Amino acid sequence: MPLEREAYTEEEIIEITEETHIKEAIADRTDYEDQEVPLTEHSTEVPSILLVEDNEELLSVMVRLLRREYRIFEAVNGHDALNIINREEIDLVVSDVVMPEMDGIELTRQIKHNIEICHIPVVLLTAKSAEEDRDEGYTAGADAYLTKPFNLSALHARIKNLLKNKERTANDFKKQLVFEMKEFDYTDMDEKFLQDAIDCVNRHLSDPQFDIPQFTSEMATSRTTLHKKLKSLTGLNTTSFVRNIRLKAACKIMDENRTIRISDLAYAVGFNDPKYFSICFRKEFGLQPTEYIEKYTSG
Repeated sequence: MPLEREAYTEEEIIEITEETHIKEAIADRTDYEDQEVPLTEHSTEVPSILLVEDNEELLSVMVRLLRREYRIFEAVNGHDALNIINREEIDLVVSDVVMPEMDGIELTRQIKHNIEICHIPVVLLTAKSAEEDRDEGYTAGADAYLTKPFNLSALHARIKNLLKNKERTANDFKKQLVFEMKEFDYTDMDEKFLQDAIDCVNRHLSDPQFDIPQFTSEMATSRTTLHKKLKSLTGLNTTSFVRNIRLKAACKIMDENRTIRISDLAYAVGFNDPKYFSICFRKEFGLQPTEYIEKYTSG
């Protein structure tokens, strides 16, 4: 079979281009076009998705699909996307690769090398199917990669899975009595950030005056960044994170000294009021400190 273009007439040639892939992806919209989906004002508790795509029609289809369940932000290139990420709380980014001004690979690289935003998962969309192109995306830090033409249901499922993994990791952190970093799928930068935060709270464990401004200062970050990072990595706001670390420290102390008085234990982890400490402990772990000693410590 001849491979040269000259062996065929123009009518026999089908160009496989970026535009071809986009049209095929858009053709997969039937299930979503048949239904009128009103724009919904979601609460801030609903995950936010940033869609970065320079093809208006494909962007419109993705917005139509995802706005049912998520707060949606839109950008047409990497520069615009970074501006949105820096001013909004974005939970996940879906980005085309080939775009003007800043492509998806560079956008991913900028996200994953910035400690303030590297926790945000990135899904890359591209018409490039070569293995080296896929490797380039993952090397930049992409969390998932879909090749055009992609099925919109597959995109929807990939987003759900990434967000569920984040939620599962956050819940595991809150419930784990003895924290083991290796059990969590954090990036190296996020792992270091979280370990530094834990160490910072532990250095001030018995100090009831340790507060958020001091925490922020010692972490050498802004209050907003500290809140965003902890919320994303652990599901806890800054105040709840400090309390969680104090209560986990209380568990460790009880493991080592099961005869300790509850009042002494409360003071040792920075609580001025033993009764309030017991209330917080029960709310966090579902049992009283005395019940924890009976159930989990060995004497």
